[in-house]
Amino acid sequence: MVERVGTLVVGGGIVGAAVAYYLTQEGEIDILLVEQNELASGSTGGSFGGVRQQFSTPHEIEFSRRGLEFWKTAGAVFDTAVPFFQTGYLLVTGQPEIMAKLHEAAQLQASMGLTDVHILDPEQLDQAAPWMNPEGLLGGCWTPGDGRVTPPDGVRALINAAKARGAQVREHWPVREIAPRDGQWLVSGPQEVEAQRVVVCAGYWSSQLMRPFGLDLTIRPYQLLGAISEPALPGQTVPLTIDLDTGFCVEREGQSLVLAILYEENPPGWSHERMLEEFAELARRRAPQLSELKVVRYTTGNVDLGGDGQPYVGEVEPGLWMAAGFGGHGTMHGPVVGKLLAQLMAGRPDPTLDISDLNPRRAPGAAG
Repeated sequence: MVERVGTLVVGGGIVGAAVAYYLTQEGEIDILLVEQNELASGSTGGSFGGVRQQFSTPHEIEFSRRGLEFWKTAGAVFDTAVPFFQTGYLLVTGQPEIMAKLHEAAQLQASMGLTDVHILDPEQLDQAAPWMNPEGLLGGCWTPGDGRVTPPDGVRALINAAKARGAQVREHWPVREIAPRDGQWLVSGPQEVEAQRVVVCAGYWSSQLMRPFGLDLTIRPYQLLGAISEPALPGQTVPLTIDLDTGFCVEREGQSLVLAILYEENPPGWSHERMLEEFAELARRRAPQLSELKVVRYTTGNVDLGGDGQPYVGEVEPGLWMAAGFGGHGTMHGPVVGKLLAQLMAGRPDPTLDISDLNPRRAPGAAG
């Protein structure tokens, strides 16, 4: 016999976990979340875990404001270990047009209540990163209240809370197809499940699942290569630092550092070895102390890129919903969007934040 549930959530990352939990807060208990591998094994597990407020659109800034609150309070709210490491965030540039955009974004962030945003001149950069060589830089934007988290901690907290309220969770349950049947939705996987509603929160797999419904979302995996160094810069502040001109990226990981280069598209033949060679070359100018660091471990993650830079959130067909396409920002914005979507599904949309222009069938670039 076909199993029947009220709501089936596809995807066990931070977004799916948030949707499942916040639906239980709205009073629904007949929820089944399915994950094709293990919980937090997709984009969530591959995330660097940065949580920042430095965005440039009202939606993103508000998502970040609420996301920071989620991560800073999750340990207390869920009575479990969800550490928030307040290391700060630093974006730097030597290009006038990018510096102007940082100024403009900081003004918008401040106007929306995020006042711990600091535009730094080159000679002030040592306040945030004393190990950095400011030569060639025009300055940067520093948000010391930002930080980093371990995203699977949040997934675990949300999932445990959802299960405590009656939700079911199944791992190693890949979804092959979602199809309408008799006013319900038939979800085909290891077994067939009939659901009144389905919510697809499957990251870069969402494009494939949504294509039969006329959506070409172009969400795709982007391989994020990183390396964990030996202990470095003892006692020094290391915000999650990105040189916007080169992609040079470094952040604290315990006593060690995460080293990476962030490109919009990885060059052909990209590898850990090549990344580290280029990182060392960039470090010789930007952070000489880091140019000869030994590496103890490689990291590889796949984050979701594509679309128009904003997530796709809302109803695709009656009873078929989705939230995907966070462009690598799911750790920051996923818990917030998951709550907003759960409220919308419950017929109780957030009165202070309209997300209707994020609907999956919007025209490209129409989201604010």
